[in-house]
Amino acid sequence: MYDDLKNKLTGCFYTIFTPFLENENIDYESLEKYLTILYKQGARKFYAMAYNSRYSQLNDKEILNLNEFCIKTVKHLDKNNVVVVGDPIHGSTKNSTEFAIHAKDAGADLISLIVREKHFEDEQILEHYSQIGNASNMPILVHEMPFLSGYDGKQMHWPQSLITSLPKVPQIIALKEDAHDFKMTKVALSLEPNIRVIIAGTKAKLMQYQNLGVQAYLNGISIIDARIGEQFWQAFKKNDIQVIDFIINKLEAPFFDNCAAKYGWHRVNKALLQAAGYMHRRDRMPLKHLTDEQFIEVKNIFNQVDESLSLWKRGVNGR
Repeated sequence: MYDDLKNKLTGCFYTIFTPFLENENIDYESLEKYLTILYKQGARKFYAMAYNSRYSQLNDKEILNLNEFCIKTVKHLDKNNVVVVGDPIHGSTKNSTEFAIHAKDAGADLISLIVREKHFEDEQILEHYSQIGNASNMPILVHEMPFLSGYDGKQMHWPQSLITSLPKVPQIIALKEDAHDFKMTKVALSLEPNIRVIIAGTKAKLMQYQNLGVQAYLNGISIIDARIGEQFWQAFKKNDIQVIDFIINKLEAPFFDNCAAKYGWHRVNKALLQAAGYMHRRDRMPLKHLTDEQFIEVKNIFNQVDESLSLWKRGVNGR
């Protein structure tokens, strides 16, 4: 089921970030420009998701409008592009079903579903996905983030029994692995090839799964230039250590070690995109964007990375 689509879900997936104007309306002009640039650089798989795409700052109508805009824009660039859009971070199964049906009608390839309700039992979560899949007949990408336990309120990883039960829902064809835990990711990868596993995190951490059948990953530093993501994936498959080391150490590490570690990924990703000239870093409260002084730090790191990237593009990388 959905084999042709599943076969397209390999390599680098590119996050769709949501920019805002000074009046806090969505900046669709900058968003369209960003998606177009990524496409021209080689991106073919685009993913609007719960946190990177700022769903937490949007109401349901805004999310529907954003999803539809992204779908239409990406498919206009190339009808063969893959586009994934999501459901709200909190809401009922009925509400998520409406988002899945809307995504299908608008032309999306998959609906990304996140569950932020407290976990009590596996069947609760499986029934949620099953009801949405049956009602919409839409391919599902499960956004696997740690739950809050319904019993003690503590954060918990997905039970292994739940992960290995996902194939029971035939519409589930992909999983965004967001546990950032080696053992949990290894369990998730056991679902391959029935369910495509997209691993989030840095390219450096992705390397530990190179021999475990990983077929897809989320972009990271490649948000500034899709050619990084595409070149890295080719090198990853061929185990081209020289290219892999250059991308990890010269392009990725400066940003993650100096910016993301200090200010947090979700505050610096759009700051990096502003430094690259794609969109403004502003967000809606309660997510507070970086100050001008903090942004200068990100800008300086971007300049360092951009210089390395420019040399690499010109072939001055020791090859």
